[in-house]
Amino acid sequence: MLREILNRILVLINFYFHLLLGKIFGISYVVGYLRNPDPLVSLRLLRAYRAKIGEGTTIKRSIYLDNAYEDKNSAGDFSHLKIGKNCYIGDCTYFDLANEIIIGDNVVISGGVSFVTHADCNRSQYLEKIFPRTCEKIVVQDGVWIGFESTILNGVIIGENSVVAAYSLLKKDVEKYYLYGGVPAQKLKSLDDKTNVPD
Repeated sequence: MLREILNRILVLINFYFHLLLGKIFGISYVVGYLRNPDPLVSLRLLRAYRAKIGEGTTIKRSIYLDNAYEDKNSAGDFSHLKIGKNCYIGDCTYFDLANEIIIGDNVVISGGVSFVTHADCNRSQYLEKIFPRTCEKIVVQDGVWIGFESTILNGVIIGENSVVAAYSLLKKDVEKYYLYGGVPAQKLKSLDDKTNVPD
């Protein structure tokens, strides 16, 4: 009991220390800290900078937050990140916060998953004409499992209770109750078959 109270006090001290440094040095400090954080502090810092994260959600360790303040669509904080209740965010998950990333409840995001909300090749005038900038939110509905090292591109909606296989590239929406996989991801199998559900 005493050890648990002391641990909570240490977490709070650690949180306020990094929150203060964030207030002094700006959000870029917090972005850097979250690449090798104390997982118990991560959720508090994200919430302090306006991310919405539900109860029971855990972050394994490192997360990469890009374009929280540098892109023309950036919010200047983490308000583009919305994660529901009872979710698991694996190590080294990449969040491009140029637009919203909305994750429902009871979602499992395996390690190394990337959420890319925008594409912009503005350094090349020629390519910019062929591939104009896109910037759209990503939505992950309730009960989804996204496999290791998958990449989700802007504008994608992943339907509830679906699975994205490891190392997949999602360019289009995923129907609910389906398994998708591959590069680019294809619909592989229905998960709505009552014979697949144990009694």
